[in-house]
Amino acid sequence: MNTTADHTHSGFEIPEDYSDPSGRPVDHPLLAQFVGAAFDGCTSCQDALLTLMIDDAVTTGRLVELACVATQDALGGLPRNMTDHDAPGLASAEFRRLARAGLDGANTAMFDECGQMTATERRAAANSAADILIGQLA
Repeated sequence: MNTTADHTHSGFEIPEDYSDPSGRPVDHPLLAQFVGAAFDGCTSCQDALLTLMIDDAVTTGRLVELACVATQDALGGLPRNMTDHDAPGLASAEFRRLARAGLDGANTAMFDECGQMTATERRAAANSAADILIGQLA
């Protein structure tokens, strides 16, 4: 269970036996709480947890990776509006930057790119990733 402010959400089950390609750990409890709050549509908890998550580039990168994997599983690949900066679509430029870096299984490049982003850029990427992932799970 996740309790933030006056809300309680079930944590979302995220596989915990995962680290980024360089072996850096993902904060699985934080990611699971964030996804649970997002799935429940609780923007106040989602925002509070996102503020914590964007300070952790590896965990933010994992969220983007999960959104990309869910989309690839559903559509058989990533559409241009998730990778091409000029294609119309709702994904932020920051999300597209990470998704583009991770194309063809280049997860190391995606995580490295996420580590070079500012917290503001990671927030934009994470918001798009959450929207995409929750859209796939709903």
